[in-house]
Amino acid sequence: MNVKVYYVSPKGCAETIAEAIARECRCPKEALMPAYPPENVVMMFIGCEGSKADKVTIEFLNSLNTNRVRSAALFSCNVKKDNVAIEQMREILESKGIRVLAGSIAFPCKGIFGGRRPNEEDIEDARRYARECLGNI
Repeated sequence: MNVKVYYVSPKGCAETIAEAIARECRCPKEALMPAYPPENVVMMFIGCEGSKADKVTIEFLNSLNTNRVRSAALFSCNVKKDNVAIEQMREILESKGIRVLAGSIAFPCKGIFGGRRPNEEDIEDARRYARECLGNI
């Protein structure tokens, strides 16, 4: 199965979570810059940092279609209760006809703004998240 893990991570949190997901999926993680648009991807994990999706992530998602990606699972590293970034990504992908897995609306990462990096519990949660998502496709 063709699985990709993409992320934007200026503070390193989303990269740590992407690494845990990629290891569970047995595929490499790839930063969105300078990622090439994927082709024939069955499952794409994509994550970003902050309460809103960044410009790079939005541009990448807008370049996709159902020939490039069939299903997506979303995560963000954000301590806020609202999750605008996830909803922004979901809206773009669904408008393109790309299936966004139910239950994959968020992966909150504790302490991003407090200076803490993802801890072992966060990493295990990311692994579990990846297993659950793969089991749903």
